[in-house]
Amino acid sequence: MTTRPDYWNQIYEDEGRPGWDMNKATPLVRELLDLARPLGLRAGCELAVPGCGYGHDAAELADQGFAATGLDFAPLAIEGAVARHGNKVAWAQVDWFNTELGPWDALFDHTCFVAMDPPRRAAYVEACAGHLRPGGLWMAALFHDTKGQAGPPHAISMADMRALAEVRFEVLHLGAATQSHPRRAGREFLLVAKRKP
Repeated sequence: MTTRPDYWNQIYEDEGRPGWDMNKATPLVRELLDLARPLGLRAGCELAVPGCGYGHDAAELADQGFAATGLDFAPLAIEGAVARHGNKVAWAQVDWFNTELGPWDALFDHTCFVAMDPPRRAAYVEACAGHLRPGGLWMAALFHDTKGQAGPPHAISMADMRALAEVRFEVLHLGAATQSHPRRAGREFLLVAKRKP
């Protein structure tokens, strides 16, 4: 079900403000930027936000000086992003797996990877590599603990995330998040990885 846009669209239609929406950017935007800048993230680079939802993270990244593109599977997510943030971000309703996208210099991934059904994780990593320029950075906030819920979101251990990422990426940082939203505190970790040539 989660592989179809109507699944996600129905959540936006039923809930208006889905449970993952914070009504503002995650505090992890700044934490990931602080980690990624010394590792090669350049000011003003072209950056995509897959699974952008209502676009708060993408809008914050645009405010930070990046050429941001917000992407989502669900049409209602993109409609909501445009209504909230206008044209400061380039928005597109697309399938991350089946569309030729980019290439971008960086990806900011806050809720997209963890929304994937676990059997699709390897394909998701491959798609991330495919949408990045060689040497491009993948910044991701991930859950190692979802309080026993079946998901989405789906938890993954740091060791398993490293093994998945290292097929196409050099892992530059992998560690616990320190600036999570209070309702996610102690359950998230951060990844910064560079696409291999």
